[in-house]
Amino acid sequence: MTGILDILAIAEENFLITLSITIGIGLLQGAILGRGIRNRFPSFKRHARIASIILLTLFSINAIANVLKFAIPEKISVSELIIPSTPEEGLSLLFTVFGLNAGLGTVIATFVSISLILFLKFANIPSIARYFIFTISVIVVIVALISRFTDFVPTFFQLLMYAFYQFGLTIGIFLVTRRKDDGIGEIT
Repeated sequence: MTGILDILAIAEENFLITLSITIGIGLLQGAILGRGIRNRFPSFKRHARIASIILLTLFSINAIANVLKFAIPEKISVSELIIPSTPEEGLSLLFTVFGLNAGLGTVIATFVSISLILFLKFANIPSIARYFIFTISVIVVIVALISRFTDFVPTFFQLLMYAFYQFGLTIGIFLVTRRKDDGIGEIT
């Protein structure tokens, strides 16, 4: 744990570099997803402006909900969890563990997350890009789970970096999906 804290201290000391890398990772991940969306759904190219505005709205709500959940994680104690005896209790346990019982923002965030998984599954994204997106997503999920099941509370710096990552992801998708297809020389 000391090694992680040392890395975080170095990252905080080099704020501008860390900020640039964080936004860059978000932009790159968003651009890859945006390109995958455009390739999978060619009609987005013809209706680029409206589709990109809808995606911008959905991903903005997703980013805000994710940052809020990261800032104030709902803590779960393992001792509170019980082995379900009915399907309803099992569903309730899943909702509690995944935080799906927290309102409209969470529902939209879950919808966007599931949509991203489906886009990754069906989109024409190169393997290396898939691994990049998968790796970053796994890291984010691990940090989210740690914040839910431990006494970890993110610092202002960590929260700021997560917010900038979400901002980069949202803007990356928006910038790639907003390009209107003029039908001339588009490379796919």
